[in-house]
Amino acid sequence: MSVSKSSRKPAIRPFLNRLYEGETPGAKRFRWALLAFDIVTIGYFIVTAFGPISTGMVVLDTFIGVVLLADFVARVIISKPLWRFLLSPVTWADIIVLLSLLAPLLIGPNFAFLRVLRALRIIRSFRIAHELRRITGDMPVNTRVVVAATNLMAFIFVVTSIVWVLEHERNPALDNYMDALYFTITTLTTTGYGDIVLSDRLGRFITIIIMVFGVGFFLNLLQAIYRPNKVEVPCPQCGLRLHDSDASHCKHCGHIMNIETEGSV
Repeated sequence: MSVSKSSRKPAIRPFLNRLYEGETPGAKRFRWALLAFDIVTIGYFIVTAFGPISTGMVVLDTFIGVVLLADFVARVIISKPLWRFLLSPVTWADIIVLLSLLAPLLIGPNFAFLRVLRALRIIRSFRIAHELRRITGDMPVNTRVVVAATNLMAFIFVVTSIVWVLEHERNPALDNYMDALYFTITTLTTTGYGDIVLSDRLGRFITIIIMVFGVGFFLNLLQAIYRPNKVEVPCPQCGLRLHDSDASHCKHCGHIMNIETEGSV
């Protein structure tokens, strides 16, 4: 009996590896379901960040937290090496979101800043882009554009949440979350209509952060969109990753490149 139990435990990792990394139709359907779940939860967390809390929302939050916890434990089991997984920004974003979902069970559901932190779930889009490329294979996914857009969206929603939590009680111009989002975007784009102004010292500091860092994220997205289309194929000689789609040699070291193309001119 003890031998059979011990022989089952090591089988958990191979099973999870096949589920998360395998190429079988069942494994791909499982990962498509995870992607759909990630996208839905990102939208849910953003929409419900500041709305009234109902019993149904608490139950749904708990269910989402249990699913995310199971997914997190599974990824810990199959991760190699574990330290790289634990140092990933996506991993820490998942940990923070898990705490924001499960902590209200102990401290109550009205802890506003914990609900704000759930917007960090948008950082999961980095993994979504990676999974899309791995599952679809032949379907082109511009990772640089997805990453740049995710950076910008994460910055906008996190800063908007901070503006709302810290300023809505002291600034009468901020009536709702949309006002905070409006202020963040107009400040980010340097439009600055002046109808909503954070006049206190903390508000001015937040405004400076939005203008200094937000413009950088916005320009990074524009660069990723309008930059000439390149493919990500690491050169085996020097490691250069970005190459023209029809390149036959690495432009850095001259090594022969074998880039798959459709043969179109």
